[in-house]
Amino acid sequence: MAQVAITKVDDQKKKELPVFEEIERRFKEVERRAFELFEGRGRQSGADLDDWLRAEREIMGWPAAELTKKDDGYAVQMTLPGFEAKDVEVTATPSEIIVHAATEETKKEEKGNVLWTEFESNDVYRRFEMPESINVEGVSAAIDNGILKIKAPQAQGQTTKQAAA
Repeated sequence: MAQVAITKVDDQKKKELPVFEEIERRFKEVERRAFELFEGRGRQSGADLDDWLRAEREIMGWPAAELTKKDDGYAVQMTLPGFEAKDVEVTATPSEIIVHAATEETKKEEKGNVLWTEFESNDVYRRFEMPESINVEGVSAAIDNGILKIKAPQAQGQTTKQAAA
Protein backbone atom coordinates (compact mmCIF):
# COMPACT_ATOMS: atom_id res chain seq x y z
CA MET A 1 0.00 0.00 0.00
CA ALA A 2 1.32 3.40 -0.97
CA GLN A 3 0.78 6.13 1.60
CA VAL A 4 -1.14 9.21 0.47
CA ALA A 5 -0.24 12.68 1.73
CA ILE A 6 -2.86 14.35 3.89
CA THR A 7 -3.36 18.07 4.47
CA LYS A 8 -4.68 18.46 8.02
CA VAL A 9 -6.69 21.62 8.58
CA ASP A 10 -8.43 23.15 11.55
CA ASP A 11 -11.62 25.09 10.85
CA GLN A 12 -9.92 28.51 11.12
CA LYS A 13 -7.47 27.79 8.28
CA LYS A 14 -10.12 26.15 6.11
CA LYS A 15 -10.76 29.17 3.88
CA GLU A 16 -7.05 29.68 3.13
CA LEU A 17 -6.47 26.48 1.14
CA PRO A 18 -6.93 26.33 -2.65
CA VAL A 19 -8.82 23.01 -2.45
CA PHE A 20 -11.74 24.75 -0.74
CA GLU A 21 -11.83 27.50 -3.37
CA GLU A 22 -11.78 24.82 -6.09
CA ILE A 23 -14.62 22.87 -4.44
CA GLU A 24 -16.70 26.06 -4.27
CA ARG A 25 -15.93 26.82 -7.94
CA ARG A 26 -16.89 23.28 -8.94
CA PHE A 27 -20.19 23.46 -7.04
CA LYS A 28 -21.03 26.66 -8.96
CA GLU A 29 -20.28 24.76 -12.19
CA VAL A 30 -22.56 21.94 -11.03
CA GLU A 31 -25.32 24.47 -10.35
CA ARG A 32 -24.85 26.00 -13.83
CA ARG A 33 -24.81 22.59 -15.53
CA ALA A 34 -27.89 21.38 -13.63
CA PHE A 35 -29.75 24.49 -14.80
CA GLU A 36 -28.63 23.82 -18.40
CA LEU A 37 -30.05 20.30 -18.12
CA PHE A 38 -33.28 21.72 -16.69
CA GLU A 39 -33.55 24.17 -19.58
CA GLY A 40 -32.76 21.40 -22.05
CA ARG A 41 -35.79 19.50 -20.76
CA GLY A 42 -38.00 22.50 -21.51
CA ARG A 43 -37.97 23.77 -17.89
CA GLN A 44 -40.28 20.99 -16.78
CA SER A 45 -40.31 20.19 -13.07
CA GLY A 46 -39.93 16.70 -11.68
CA ALA A 47 -36.35 15.73 -12.51
CA ASP A 48 -34.46 18.37 -10.52
CA LEU A 49 -32.53 15.84 -8.44
CA ASP A 50 -31.63 13.81 -11.52
CA ASP A 51 -30.33 16.99 -13.19
CA TRP A 52 -28.25 17.85 -10.13
CA LEU A 53 -26.76 14.36 -9.76
CA ARG A 54 -25.92 14.13 -13.46
CA ALA A 55 -24.25 17.55 -13.34
CA GLU A 56 -22.31 16.55 -10.22
CA ARG A 57 -21.01 13.39 -11.90
CA GLU A 58 -20.01 15.35 -15.02
CA ILE A 59 -18.21 18.14 -13.16
CA MET A 60 -16.79 16.43 -10.07
CA GLY A 61 -16.33 12.85 -11.22
CA TRP A 62 -18.07 10.30 -9.09
CA PRO A 63 -16.10 7.21 -8.17
CA ALA A 64 -17.81 4.62 -5.99
CA ALA A 65 -17.23 5.14 -2.26
CA GLU A 66 -18.23 3.77 1.12
CA LEU A 67 -18.21 5.38 4.58
CA THR A 68 -18.17 2.94 7.50
CA LYS A 69 -18.48 3.59 11.23
CA LYS A 70 -15.80 1.76 13.23
CA ASP A 71 -15.35 1.45 17.01
CA ASP A 72 -12.71 4.18 17.04
CA GLY A 73 -13.93 6.37 14.18
CA TYR A 74 -14.62 6.08 10.46
CA ALA A 75 -13.24 4.37 7.39
CA VAL A 76 -13.70 5.66 3.85
CA GLN A 77 -13.01 3.52 0.81
CA MET A 78 -13.10 5.00 -2.67
CA THR A 79 -12.36 3.54 -6.08
CA LEU A 80 -9.59 5.35 -7.93
CA PRO A 81 -8.49 2.99 -10.70
CA GLY A 82 -5.43 4.20 -12.58
CA PHE A 83 -4.37 6.64 -9.86
CA GLU A 84 -1.14 6.41 -7.88
CA ALA A 85 -0.45 7.88 -4.44
CA LYS A 86 1.31 10.88 -6.03
CA ASP A 87 -1.92 11.70 -7.93
CA VAL A 88 -4.11 11.83 -4.81
CA GLU A 89 -4.55 14.69 -2.34
CA VAL A 90 -6.59 14.19 0.85
CA THR A 91 -7.65 17.17 2.97
CA ALA A 92 -9.07 16.56 6.45
CA THR A 93 -10.92 18.99 8.71
CA PRO A 94 -12.75 18.15 11.93
CA SER A 95 -16.02 17.85 9.98
CA GLU A 96 -15.11 16.61 6.48
CA ILE A 97 -12.68 14.81 4.24
CA ILE A 98 -12.03 15.99 0.70
CA VAL A 99 -10.34 13.82 -1.90
CA HIS A 100 -8.86 15.28 -5.07
CA ALA A 101 -7.25 12.93 -7.58
CA ALA A 102 -5.83 14.08 -10.89
CA THR A 103 -3.83 12.52 -13.70
CA GLU A 104 -2.66 13.89 -17.00
CA GLU A 105 -3.07 11.52 -19.92
CA THR A 106 -0.33 11.98 -22.46
CA LYS A 107 -1.23 10.95 -25.96
CA LYS A 108 1.27 8.52 -27.39
CA GLU A 109 1.84 8.52 -31.10
CA GLU A 110 0.75 5.16 -32.46
CA LYS A 111 0.63 3.71 -35.93
CA GLY A 112 -2.81 3.56 -37.50
CA ASN A 113 -5.76 5.88 -37.27
CA VAL A 114 -7.52 6.15 -33.93
CA LEU A 115 -11.23 5.99 -34.68
CA TRP A 116 -12.29 7.03 -31.19
CA THR A 117 -10.78 7.19 -27.71
CA GLU A 118 -11.93 7.59 -24.13
CA PHE A 119 -8.43 8.13 -22.78
CA GLU A 120 -8.15 11.59 -21.31
CA SER A 121 -6.92 13.42 -18.26
CA ASN A 122 -8.86 12.49 -15.18
CA ASP A 123 -9.76 14.94 -12.40
CA VAL A 124 -11.97 13.82 -9.51
CA TYR A 125 -13.21 15.64 -6.43
CA ARG A 126 -15.20 13.95 -3.68
CA ARG A 127 -16.28 15.47 -0.36
CA PHE A 128 -17.34 13.38 2.64
CA GLU A 129 -19.12 15.12 5.50
CA MET A 130 -18.41 13.25 8.73
CA PRO A 131 -21.36 12.39 11.01
CA GLU A 132 -19.18 13.23 14.05
CA SER A 133 -16.06 15.32 14.57
CA ILE A 134 -12.84 13.54 13.70
CA ASN A 135 -9.33 13.81 15.11
CA VAL A 136 -7.59 15.44 12.14
CA GLU A 137 -4.10 14.57 13.42
CA GLY A 138 -4.94 10.85 13.40
CA VAL A 139 -6.24 10.67 9.81
CA SER A 140 -4.29 8.34 7.52
CA ALA A 141 -4.70 7.34 3.88
CA ALA A 142 -3.22 4.78 1.51
CA ILE A 143 -3.99 3.53 -1.98
CA ASP A 144 -3.64 -0.06 -3.14
CA ASN A 145 -4.84 -1.62 -6.40
CA GLY A 146 -7.02 1.37 -7.24
CA ILE A 147 -8.73 1.54 -3.83
CA LEU A 148 -8.12 4.57 -1.61
CA LYS A 149 -8.52 3.73 2.09
CA ILE A 150 -8.83 6.52 4.64
CA LYS A 151 -8.98 6.04 8.41
CA ALA A 152 -10.37 8.91 10.47
CA PRO A 153 -10.48 8.47 14.25
CA GLN A 154 -13.37 10.10 16.08
CA ALA A 155 -12.45 13.16 18.15
CA GLN A 156 -12.55 12.44 21.85
CA GLY A 157 -15.46 13.92 23.81
CA GLN A 158 -17.52 14.80 20.74
CA THR A 159 -21.22 14.19 20.38
CA THR A 160 -22.97 13.21 17.20
CA LYS A 161 -24.47 15.95 15.03
CA GLN A 162 -27.93 14.42 15.49
CA ALA A 163 -27.60 14.50 19.28
CA ALA A 164 -26.26 18.06 19.24
CA ALA A 165 -29.08 19.33 17.01
